[in-house]
Amino acid sequence: MVIKEGSRGTDVKELQRALKELGYNCGVADGIFGMGTRVQVEKYQEDNDLYPDGIVGSGTLSAMNPQLPDELKFQIDGEPDPDETFIKLPWTKVEADKVKGSGGYSYFRLRKDAAEAYNALRSDVLALGGVITSAGAKRSLTDSKPMKSRSLKSLHYTGLAFDMALDSGMNNPRKEMIVVEEGEGRKWNVWCRTENENVPVRKIEAYTYQNTKIIVEDRFFSFTELAEKHGFKGISARRSFKKGGSYLGAEWWHMQYEKALTPGVSTFGGELLKMYSLAEVKSTFKPWNQVKNAVWQKSWF
Repeated sequence: MVIKEGSRGTDVKELQRALKELGYNCGVADGIFGMGTRVQVEKYQEDNDLYPDGIVGSGTLSAMNPQLPDELKFQIDGEPDPDETFIKLPWTKVEADKVKGSGGYSYFRLRKDAAEAYNALRSDVLALGGVITSAGAKRSLTDSKPMKSRSLKSLHYTGLAFDMALDSGMNNPRKEMIVVEEGEGRKWNVWCRTENENVPVRKIEAYTYQNTKIIVEDRFFSFTELAEKHGFKGISARRSFKKGGSYLGAEWWHMQYEKALTPGVSTFGGELLKMYSLAEVKSTFKPWNQVKNAVWQKSWF
């Protein structure tokens, strides 16, 4: 069962009743999953150390059930495992850039296809005089404890995502090589500062971890546009960050190789099985049964 914004029907009505029982009032249980219900789902997820994506699947329902009276508990059915891919894609080491004032790493590892795309992206960035810092990429299957700042369906597990160093942007936009601008919704535009005279001077309203904005003027090129050219996309900030919450909710640093995924077809479990054996993920990745059949751009983002 997957319930998300736009869903309608009995399942949604039961979810709304369960949320109200747990202290998250969506208003009238009308069976329509709108923005109000999504906000309450995200609040519940944040309060229970779940990644607040507003999507209710087996992971969120499994957390709710022990907290609900018997008459409101959800039936969570078992699902078959995805088919295993026996030819595995290797982890590949790639280089990153260390910059003054940042504790970032000089390298990280991605899945082979993502690594090839990353190397092409970094080549373009360096040619323009920019940098790509790193806070790492590969996440161990054993590192799957539910956290507000981590999704159990993170592309870090599948080798398709990397993080830039959190301390290389949003602290002092007047000096940093990476400057972050607020985009539409909770998205970001990430810019690289450069001394390359072929790059035009522009003014940017830079966002900071203190939820303030600073006007900076210098030579900047769009890292976001270059990343998308090579198949990488950023993700949205969490609502809590924009409301003054922890800086860990900013998420400007996260880039994921979405070109490798087919909307409505690719599954989280299927992507894991391109890297690991079925026996390995079943024995070491505790949330496997909760997330294995999540579908890209349906119940997995």
